[in-house]
Amino acid sequence: MSPASIRSIKTPGPTPRHRARVETGFTLVELLVVLVVVALISGVLLSAFERVLDIRVRIAAFLDGVDAPTLVADWFRSSVGGLVPDAKTGHARFVGSARRMIGLSLAPLNATAGVPTPIAWEVAFDPDARRSYLRYRNGEAGEMTIASWPGDIGGLRYCGSDLVCHDSWPLDDQSTQLPALVLLDAVKGSAPWEILAAPQSDRDTFPPERR
Repeated sequence: MSPASIRSIKTPGPTPRHRARVETGFTLVELLVVLVVVALISGVLLSAFERVLDIRVRIAAFLDGVDAPTLVADWFRSSVGGLVPDAKTGHARFVGSARRMIGLSLAPLNATAGVPTPIAWEVAFDPDARRSYLRYRNGEAGEMTIASWPGDIGGLRYCGSDLVCHDSWPLDDQSTQLPALVLLDAVKGSAPWEILAAPQSDRDTFPPERR
């Protein structure tokens, strides 16, 4: 075959249907599938957003009716009310001083309720800020600042069954592990504020199991 004959041979071009597919890029079915997928994702996201918004509205409505001091008092009373005695050799036996107390509670603020969890409440004064801070911690979680007020004011006191209060607990080897009452001296606004809480369990170590 001569070179002139080879040049005269033409390769077949694209068919009209092929040209149409190249020019359009996507078929109608493909576009419909994409639209359906986008609609489904949008519906799921919208539903999730509505649920989050509803929760935020509910919480905001609740907080609008409850002032911060009421929450602080409820949190303190709840965690102290859940105090239970630890074993004699336990590491979470109740110990209280004028500014800090540690113990074992069934009602930790940010942990599973009903599970004995070490907790700590502390009133700490920051000389740089000239403010006292009420701080809380349970287990290995980070420390939380619950409230604050100006000045080096506030602390903790512990009352026995005779309702005489002391700056520390236990008083001696004869004292029960838990006091009858725990008193938090705080400040609300500019006025002194006392929050009283009482452990609800037995105040001494649980008796040994019978064999």
